[in-house]
Amino acid sequence: MAKKDRVPTPPKRPVQAPQAYKAEASPRRNQLIVIGIAVVIVLALAAVGIGFIMSGGDDSSASGPTQTGDCTTETFDAQEAAHVEELPADYEYNSIPATSGLHSPVTAIWNLYDQPVPQINYVHNLEHGGMIVQYGSDASAEDIASLASWYQQDPRGLIVAPIAEELEEEDPTLAGQIVVTSWTHMMRCGSFDEEALADFSDDFRGPQGDAPEKFQLDQLQQGAN
Repeated sequence: MAKKDRVPTPPKRPVQAPQAYKAEASPRRNQLIVIGIAVVIVLALAAVGIGFIMSGGDDSSASGPTQTGDCTTETFDAQEAAHVEELPADYEYNSIPATSGLHSPVTAIWNLYDQPVPQINYVHNLEHGGMIVQYGSDASAEDIASLASWYQQDPRGLIVAPIAEELEEEDPTLAGQIVVTSWTHMMRCGSFDEEALADFSDDFRGPQGDAPEKFQLDQLQQGAN
């Protein structure tokens, strides 16, 4: 009896998952993608530039008024801090009262006054980090007494005085207000507000404020200039 041929069983091959088709990268296609991205970036930069131009190209630090209780605080652009014997005839400060700008080479004496202090002098005090508190002609006797008492707690780098008549003529609303200034900052209050004064002082009086000359408060003693 003849023997049957034995045919070996073929080995099993592992089943492979179908591979996704990948098209070969096209240099032309890559170039178009790069150009498209560049166009988007250019358009975005152009939009930013147009917005900047329409806003006047102003990169200032001025900000609109903010209200806290009975007090309004505002920040103004810093004007040139140069020394002059007198202001040019056509010169104007950008706030009333002034918060920066041209000023006398002589500072006002740090003190509590019952007469207005010349603006051209106390702007120099602001440049050193001082804080000027002025009250209008309609301020109550109670508010004036409260300001004097508050001043005595720490008079360093501080002037308290009535607002000059010419400033009230420029802005009649000042008559009924207490106005506090430091370099580029102003707070107007309808009445004495000790907490608001303390906050303004903490932020802007002395070297922590925005004055260009950073004097320590111990250098700004009452009776000195």
